Amino acid sequence: MFANWKSSGVPSAWRCGVALLLLSEAAMALPAELNGLQPLGAGDLRWFGFKLYDATLYTRQGQSFDWSQPFALSLRYARDIPSARIVDASVEEMQRYGMPPERKNSWRALMQNAFPDVKQGDEIIGAYQAGSVRFWHNGRLTATVEDPLFGRLFFRIWLDPASRAPALRQQLLRSPG
Repeated sequence: MFANWKSSGVPSAWRCGVALLLLSEAAMALPAELNGLQPLGAGDLRWFGFKLYDATLYTRQGQSFDWSQPFALSLRYARDIPSARIVDASVEEMQRYGMPPERKNSWRALMQNAFPDVKQGDEIIGAYQAGSVRFWHNGRLTATVEDPLFGRLFFRIWLDPASRAPALRQQLLRSPG
């Protein structure tokens, strides 16, 4: 594939950059367990103009989102973010949607295991099916949560009509509003 680039006049630094980009895209594909899921929508989340991550929602064959069907959400980070910040933000948002106070500490511990510190380019994928949630960091399974309430509250952060990121929600769901 890259053999003819050398004689094509394309600068070598550019060739290397494109090759690395293609390799990193391949390395960040959905885990094999999620075969059959295809992108429905994608967007990015910005905070005060700074891009935090790109998000992609995957559904069965890219069909409309439905809580009763398997789906996955991929977040590819645009900057380094410590685990504690990701966990704190997730807990805060889940509390908005009715997290039972007695589950806060156990769910926080689950998320601390699921979400390591991320570096620019890292990807965390969360998959939901029949109330069970699985998380991967750069293709490595980090946690499985067998709690339907956890799954609903966690994914509502992005998919609920009351999301704090309504533009991203619209892009993920490919809805007009």
